[in-house]
Amino acid sequence: MQKIKNKISKINKTHLLIAGVLLLILLFVCLLWFNNSTSLQAEAPLVAKVSFDGDYRIGDGEWQKIEEGKHISATKGDVTLRGNFHMWAPDGEYVGIYRGEMPIAFYVNHINLTIREGENDPFVVDIEDSRYGDSVCGVTWTAYAFMGDPEETIEILIHNPHGFGNETAIDEMLSTMAFWSGIEFEKEMLESGSTERNIGLVLVLASIMILGIALFSSLIHVKNSKIIWLLGSLILFAGIYFAYNADGVSFWSESFVSNTTILGASMMLYMFLFSIFIVCFMSVMRKVGELTVILLGVANAIFFFLPIVSDIRFYDLWTWWIATQIIANVVLSVCLVREFLISKTRLKWFYLSALLPLTAFAVDVLGTYIGIWKGGVVSQYVFTILFVVAIIMVLKLIPNNINAATKAKELEMEKIVLNSELAESRISTMMSQIRPHFIYNTLGSIEQLCVLDPPKAGALVHDFAKYLRGNFGELDNPKPILMSQEMDHVHHYVSIENVRFPDMTFTFEMNSEDFRIPALTIQPIVENAIKHGLMKLQNGGTIHVESYETDTDYYVSVVDDGVGFDTSLLLDERKHVGLRNIRERLKAMVNGTIEIESTRGVGTKVLIKIPKESKK
Repeated sequence: MQKIKNKISKINKTHLLIAGVLLLILLFVCLLWFNNSTSLQAEAPLVAKVSFDGDYRIGDGEWQKIEEGKHISATKGDVTLRGNFHMWAPDGEYVGIYRGEMPIAFYVNHINLTIREGENDPFVVDIEDSRYGDSVCGVTWTAYAFMGDPEETIEILIHNPHGFGNETAIDEMLSTMAFWSGIEFEKEMLESGSTERNIGLVLVLASIMILGIALFSSLIHVKNSKIIWLLGSLILFAGIYFAYNADGVSFWSESFVSNTTILGASMMLYMFLFSIFIVCFMSVMRKVGELTVILLGVANAIFFFLPIVSDIRFYDLWTWWIATQIIANVVLSVCLVREFLISKTRLKWFYLSALLPLTAFAVDVLGTYIGIWKGGVVSQYVFTILFVVAIIMVLKLIPNNINAATKAKELEMEKIVLNSELAESRISTMMSQIRPHFIYNTLGSIEQLCVLDPPKAGALVHDFAKYLRGNFGELDNPKPILMSQEMDHVHHYVSIENVRFPDMTFTFEMNSEDFRIPALTIQPIVENAIKHGLMKLQNGGTIHVESYETDTDYYVSVVDDGVGFDTSLLLDERKHVGLRNIRERLKAMVNGTIEIESTRGVGTKVLIKIPKESKK
């Protein structure tokens, strides 16, 4: 029963894991659909290239000079730029202040722009514009054509509605400003992010291949197919993140609502699946790891669900997700260190390498926060290295697991054959115990007692019915039974024989009965002791049945003081089907053994030994 409960528990964990991951992916799809359905954005991104020279200030602070390479924070408050746009020749020679018909493009990373030029109406770039829907948020390009006096100072007010995740947004805007030159520049921007997009495409294609292998492995019941599913899914979302984090993403995917949702969700799902992947290899700290990923999964589900049912933007929840993921990473890191210190297997180095992505995530968070770089740069490099390792791991895992599955199938077939043989053995044993002459003799005894001693006849009918039930019940029982149940059957049999042979003595010393033994094991041995030992004596005889245990084994002995026999006669077990069946069933069902000692004129001892490790 406990074994069945454990199996059900294991199945439930696997099913819950699959259900949890599928629920997160479903929530992600719902969030993506919701953001797009509530957004009215329909303008294509516009872009082109230049430089802005002048001053800046944060809030109402001091004006400072804009210098190339000097960081301007986008998360410490509103920033105002004042100055002019300047042109440079292709060879680097300065041309002058730019005013012309060709528009200038701005790279907008979750920031709003208000551009003022003299007395002209301000030009507003509001990524939270109500025309687009409240959920609009993302990275895009916009363009503005300057038509005022070249001597007029231009003022650009920059507002960040979030406060985290785009610390370098102003640096990116200033370094990427360009002339809008139509298709040629579009092509240039697409090429600028081609490496990351191509890597992402390779990862997505590889994940599809691995998921196909996982499906095939599941269909043929290959062990560890769950690991292959996790690897494939993990690589899939990492590939999506690579593609949507590439420069120029808005030129091949124009909905920056979708871009932002997919970018954030793919990183969340990648880290979540990687956390599960780590826990699958834990042993000592597995329960802590499982609890951690459960809580992380619940948190991720909340982050996907809240933007659908409230006014909270998905991007604004990234700060909370990062905090949650860092806490989970710390717990998992402690677990991995613990596993590394305890483990003595090759997994020791897996635990160490699994720390790299967790550490890379923390480094990326710090780097993004202080404005050193944008996004998961370190995580991308670390993942690229681990991806190669993962592919090698899958290529080694699949053949080994297929071979293991093949062997498992062979063993299963052998087990089926063995079970069939055991079933035949049980039937053979049962039939051998219900011989016609035994039934006739018992019925004859009942007939006589009905006249001479009716109460005793009733007791004999009861024992005979129980005896028959015990034998016929064995037909539907392929598993070992408790020793106490086997002894009940022996007692019923002995009671029947005692009516026919009242001068025979049966004694029992049951010091241990809490173990399992194949049904119809002791009773045939007692019957053989009567038939081949005591019945050949002139008077009586004794059979003593005893059970006991040691630290490692259970023992059952059946000793009689009958005529004894030459044990060399037992070498040809083809002539002793009953003994052979008992020996085979003991070995197959409880890994037990049987030994027989006999001396002519002294008696016979049969000793059964069952290892405790086989206790069910």
